[in-house]
Amino acid sequence: MLRTHACVLILLLPLMVASTAETTDFSGSYAFTPAKHASKTAKDITETLTVMQTATDIVVTRVANGKSYTNTFPLDGRDGIYYTENHTKGTCKGHFKGNQLFLDATIATRPLENGLVVIIRFKERWQLSPDLKTLKIHEEAENPQLSFSAIEPWTDIYTRN
Repeated sequence: MLRTHACVLILLLPLMVASTAETTDFSGSYAFTPAKHASKTAKDITETLTVMQTATDIVVTRVANGKSYTNTFPLDGRDGIYYTENHTKGTCKGHFKGNQLFLDATIATRPLENGLVVIIRFKERWQLSPDLKTLKIHEEAENPQLSFSAIEPWTDIYTRN
């Protein structure tokens, strides 16, 4: 009987360890790394990210050219409240897939004062380098009402402070 229990424990141990494996911790402060690409204009941009990660949420504070805004992305499937840097309100959530973090936000906006309401979905895929010093954020903005992408996806690179 003791051998049976020992065999069961030996078989279950790898499963228990795998289920408790931790996801990548993105907590920290990051500075935008200027690069020549389409996601940022040619002018100098000062941008920082401060990330606080818990078991249930990712809190991201972005400071771009002196303007700060904070969003909390729930990791448990519920919707959080999202604000763009221009204070447009929407919803957001996040999830992990392996060591990558996926942050999604949806807003409804009216670009023209008397125009139609436009839905925009922002999708970000975060990846930390193996040494945890470089954060790559691949970003996409899509409008589900259009059959084509009006904005090409881009990747921004940040360095951990």
